[in-house]
Amino acid sequence: MSMKYLTSILLLCLLALPTNDARSQTQSSWASNDKASFTPQIHHPNIKAVTVFAQNPDLVTPVGVAVSPDGRVFVQENHTHKREPNYSGPKTDRILVFEDTNGDGVADKRSVFYEGHTFSTDLLFGPDGHLYVSTRWFIGRFLNASSKQSADGEPEKLVVCETEGDYPHNGIGGLAIDPSDPDSLAFGFGENLGVDYTFVGSDGTKLSGGGEGGSTYRCRTDGAELTRLSTGHWNAFGMTYDLAGNLFSTDNDPDATPPNRLLHVIPGADFGYEFRYGRSGRHPLVCWNGENPGTLGMAGVLNEAACGVIPFGVNHLLTASWTDNRVDLHKLTPKGASLEATREQFLSGPDDFRPVHFSYSTDGRFLYISDWVKISYPVHGHGRIWRVEFKQPISLTPLPRTNEIAEPTIDKAIELLGSPDPYVRTAAMNTLVQHPKEIEDLDWKTMNEVARVHYAVTLKRIDQRKGSSGQFVDRIPDLLLDKSSDVRFVAIKWIADEALEHHRVSLEQLLKRDDLSRRDLKAMVASLAKISSPTTREFSPDDTLLKLTLDDSNPIQLRRIALQSLNVDHPRLTIGVLESLLDLNNATIQREAVHILAIHPDANKASALNKVAGDESLDANLRADAIAGLASLATENADVLQELANHHHPIIANEARRTLVSAGLLKRKLPAKPSVDQLSDWNTLIDEVEGEPDPNVGRRLFFHNNLAGCYKCHAVNGRGNEVGPDLTTIHKQTGITQTWLLKHIVHPSAEMAPYYRPQQLLTFDGQVLTGLIIAREGQREGYIGSDGKVFYVDKNDVEGRQELTNSIMPTGLLDPLTATEIRDLLAYLLLHEE
Repeated sequence: MSMKYLTSILLLCLLALPTNDARSQTQSSWASNDKASFTPQIHHPNIKAVTVFAQNPDLVTPVGVAVSPDGRVFVQENHTHKREPNYSGPKTDRILVFEDTNGDGVADKRSVFYEGHTFSTDLLFGPDGHLYVSTRWFIGRFLNASSKQSADGEPEKLVVCETEGDYPHNGIGGLAIDPSDPDSLAFGFGENLGVDYTFVGSDGTKLSGGGEGGSTYRCRTDGAELTRLSTGHWNAFGMTYDLAGNLFSTDNDPDATPPNRLLHVIPGADFGYEFRYGRSGRHPLVCWNGENPGTLGMAGVLNEAACGVIPFGVNHLLTASWTDNRVDLHKLTPKGASLEATREQFLSGPDDFRPVHFSYSTDGRFLYISDWVKISYPVHGHGRIWRVEFKQPISLTPLPRTNEIAEPTIDKAIELLGSPDPYVRTAAMNTLVQHPKEIEDLDWKTMNEVARVHYAVTLKRIDQRKGSSGQFVDRIPDLLLDKSSDVRFVAIKWIADEALEHHRVSLEQLLKRDDLSRRDLKAMVASLAKISSPTTREFSPDDTLLKLTLDDSNPIQLRRIALQSLNVDHPRLTIGVLESLLDLNNATIQREAVHILAIHPDANKASALNKVAGDESLDANLRADAIAGLASLATENADVLQELANHHHPIIANEARRTLVSAGLLKRKLPAKPSVDQLSDWNTLIDEVEGEPDPNVGRRLFFHNNLAGCYKCHAVNGRGNEVGPDLTTIHKQTGITQTWLLKHIVHPSAEMAPYYRPQQLLTFDGQVLTGLIIAREGQREGYIGSDGKVFYVDKNDVEGRQELTNSIMPTGLLDPLTATEIRDLLAYLLLHEE
C-alpha cells in the first residue's frame, strides 16, 4: 500500500469522526437553531455592551459556568433535569468548553471536556486551577483542569450525599471559595423532599439530617473537615463570598411564603425554615425572616427563582432571577455584625431571558451569564451564554478581613446571649454549643429576657446534636413556666421537634395562662398535633382553635384568643356558629364574633349583624361595629341603616350615616385634600380637628369594606391579610408617629421595601395584570391586586413581566374620609391595645 493511499484513508477516517467545533450540534434534532432575537436591557452605567457569546445549537440548557485563567469558558450543559421521554439529547450532562480564538467576542471553538454526570448544578474554578463541580449528589473536582483540553477521567469525589432523594434542582447546589482562604470550600444544599441524607467527606466525616430543610456546609478543598455552617434554608442554590469574606446564599422560597432571600451565612445560623413542618412555610413553628427565637432574618429580598450570586466589586453583589428574567444589583451596607442589601435592576430581558449562574474573566473585564432561555423545567433544546463587557474592569481583589465575627470566649459568649444583635447572639450560641459542660450550672433564671431566650435555644441545640445524651431536656418544664413568651416558645418547639409525648400535660396546662398570646396558642396547638401525629403534611390549627372556642369549660381568655386566631374563611366557622357565640351573653366573645362577621365573606351575615345593630341592650360601640359590618350589604339593608342614622346615640347614628355614605346611599361634602407632597398641610388638617380621637371609629375604618379597608392587605391582632406588613405592634416601633403614618398612607410609593414592589404581567391573550405575589402552587402563581382581591395566573400564560416602583396600596385612600375620620384611623394604629 502506497504512503499516498494510506494518507488518503486516514484523512477520510478523520473527516468521518464527530467534530468538536461550534457546528457539531447544528443538525441535531434536540438542539434548536433559533437565535436570540433580543439584547437584555442595560440598567447599569458601567456596562459597555451585552452580547451573545454562545447559543443553541452549540449548547443547550446551561447551568454552571466557569472561566479558566486562560479565558476559556467552561459550561455545564444539562440533559437530565426533569428529562421527558421524547427528549433525544445526550443521556447525561456534559461540560463544554468555548473559546473565542479571534477576539471578536463570540465563541468560535467548542469542545467537550467531560460527559457523564446527572442533575448538574454548578461549576467553579478555584485559585488552584482545579475545576470544582457539583451535582445533586456529590461535589468533585477535575485536577488542573485550567491547563487541560479534556478531562482525564472521572472527577475526584470530595463530598458525597447519600440519600434516596432525587429531585433534580435541589440537593447539592452552589459552590464558593474565598480567594483569601483558597483551601476552604463552601456549598449549599436543599432537600425539599424531606428525605434523610448523610454527607460523607473525603476523610470519612459524616453529617446526617432529613427534615430540617436546606443547609450550607464548609470543607477543605480536598473534601476533608466537613462541617455544617447554617440551616433553615429552603434551597441554598447560589453561594458566594463577597470581597470582604462574607458568605452569602440565595434561597428559593417555600410554596406559600415569598420572597426569595439573600442570606448572610455565619457558623451556627438558623434561617427559620424546616421541611418537617410542611412545604408552605406557613406552619406556626417556622419562620421566614427571623421572627422566631434563635433565627436570623434575610439580608435582602431577591426576585423569584433566585439562582446564582457573585460579587460585583466592593460592597456589591449580583443575583440572577430565573423567573423574573433579570439580574439584580445589591448594595451591601453594615447592619450591626451583619449586612443588609438593597435591590435594583442590573440587566433585564423578555420571557426568554432566564439567567442561572455567573463567572468573570480573570481581569474583571467580562462577566459570563448562563441562560436557560425557556420557562420549561424539563430540559429542552435552547440555551445561551451572554457576555457582559464593562467600561471599567470589576475589582476581584479580596479586601483585608475586618468584618468577620470572631468566636468569643466562653464567658464572653454567655454575656453576649443578651446582645441586641442577632448575629452576635448566634456567634455566642455557636460557641456555647461546643462547650455544654460550661453552661450546665448557669444561673439562667436571673438573666435578662433576651439572654434567657437564647440560653434556652442553646440548650435545645446541644440536645439536638448527633450523639447528644439529651442532658438538658429536663429543663423544658422550667422553660414552659418562664414569664417570657419567647422562652416558652423555645420549649414548645423543642417538644414538637423531638415529639416528646410525656410533656403533653405540661403543654395543655399552658392553655390556662392569663397572659396567653396568639403565638403561644398556635404554637401549642401545632406542638400537640406534632406529638400526636408526626407528619410533614400541611398543618392548620383552625379545627383545634374552633374546638377551643366552642368549649364553654375553657376560660374566656382562651376562647377569645382562639376565636381571634381563627381564619375568617374557615369552612366550619359558619354564620350559625358565630350567631351561637353572640347568644353567649359575654361581651368579650360577642365583640370578637361581631368583628369576624364584619369581614366574613358570607352575605347571610346580614341577619346576625342587624340583630346586634338593633339591640338596645348592647354597648353602643359593639352595635356600631355591626353597623359598619353591613357596608358591603348596605343597599339591601338601607331601610335599617336609615332608621339607625336617626338614632339618639351619636355613635350609632354616625356609624349608620357613614355606612350609607360609603355605599353611595347618602351624600356628604368634603373639602379637597392636600396633595401627596404637602405633608405639613396633611398634619395641619388633622391637628385642627377638635376633641379627642376615637380609636374605635379608627378600627371600624381599618376593617371597613367600602372606606379605608386596610385589612385587605394588613393585619392587626390576627385579623386581616398579611400581604403588607402586620400592623399589630407598629405603635411600639421607634420613630412611628402621626407624620410617619400620614407620609406612608398618602404617598405609599415614596418609601417601599423591595419585597412590596408589585409586578405587572402581560399575558399572551393581551391582559395586563398588576399585583403583589403571595404564593406559588406548581405552575400557578398567586397575586393580590390593589383591590385586595387574590388572582392566579398560569406561568405559561405570561408573555412578559416587569417590576413596578409604585405600591399596590392605592393613592387617595384618605380622600373619602373626613379629617376627623383620618385622625381616628391614625389613633387606632398608634394607640390600639393588643
